[in-house]
Amino acid sequence: MNKKFIVSYELDYVHRVSVGITAQDQAEAQQLAEQAFNEALIWDDTETMPLLSDDYYESGDERMAWECEAVEHYPEPDHSVRQFKKEQAAFRVCRGLIEAYQRGETSGESVDWEDLDQLIPLALEALDKQSLEN
Repeated sequence: MNKKFIVSYELDYVHRVSVGITAQDQAEAQQLAEQAFNEALIWDDTETMPLLSDDYYESGDERMAWECEAVEHYPEPDHSVRQFKKEQAAFRVCRGLIEAYQRGETSGESVDWEDLDQLIPLALEALDKQSLEN
């Protein structure tokens, strides 16, 4: 009889964030960035401090730590998976809207409501809502 397992791996990584700062010198620029980081404002992507990159890179030592745990039931997906699914649903809604408008334009008519109606469940998923009433 097959059993359920949660298999995970970990990699060392570097989280690199770059912002644009206007300052008199490097010391002031770094001080402003550190202040924005400490106040959790560095990711706000403002006109005065645009977010230029926010990415994760493997650190390069290529050591992987594997873990395997037997479980009775799989847990619910964590926030990272839920966020990924919401983002993917939002992209599918955007693609669907563009395609619906292109079909309407190609046929010389307006957008077909049926094309838009099928996007509602995806839009609700992207917004993490159960129904239109919420």
